[in-house]
Amino acid sequence: MAELRSHVLAEPPEVDLAVLQEAVGELEAYLVAGELYRTLRVQTPAGFQLVQMSAGDLLARLERLACQQAGLSVSQQAALEQAAAAAHSIFYSLRTRFHELLQREIKARLDSLSWFLEDAAGDPRRARVEYPYEIRNRQRVRRMAEELAEELPPALKRQLERVDERIRLLGKPADFVWGEPLKACYPRQRDWYLYVSP
Repeated sequence: MAELRSHVLAEPPEVDLAVLQEAVGELEAYLVAGELYRTLRVQTPAGFQLVQMSAGDLLARLERLACQQAGLSVSQQAALEQAAAAAHSIFYSLRTRFHELLQREIKARLDSLSWFLEDAAGDPRRARVEYPYEIRNRQRVRRMAEELAEELPPALKRQLERVDERIRLLGKPADFVWGEPLKACYPRQRDWYLYVSP
């Protein structure tokens, strides 16, 4: 029987950039409202898309685009630099709200990963198919935890350690689980969970 596999395909950088620009335009209102997630309707080169915005997604998108910056056109690079500067300015001016939201999102994403890992033990075949999508939560947690640094509460650190232990127990070494264009952005030593599979 053929093994089912799934890959998360990379959004083209121009789509990522359009989403980033729209998210930055909503960022201040989003942080003030204290919503964990906000749905955006984004005009991309491929047409309108509904995108779920979160602080963690925004940080992950900034990181991904920064990694791919050399492949952007001059105008795209300028748009990225402008969006990144605006985002960081808002993060700084609303730092307390931003960090509180990051802590809430880390908890929500770790809870979601825990539920997935519980289910994965009972259905490894399905878990292999869903893993590339579900593990996005772990990557976003890594980026948010870096942003919080010493402000990451001990309870969340312990929850992250428990989730990582379960991923290690469940996972076996594998090829990079996302689309090949993203591999250079996520080194194995730092993002080890993207190189295992149930």
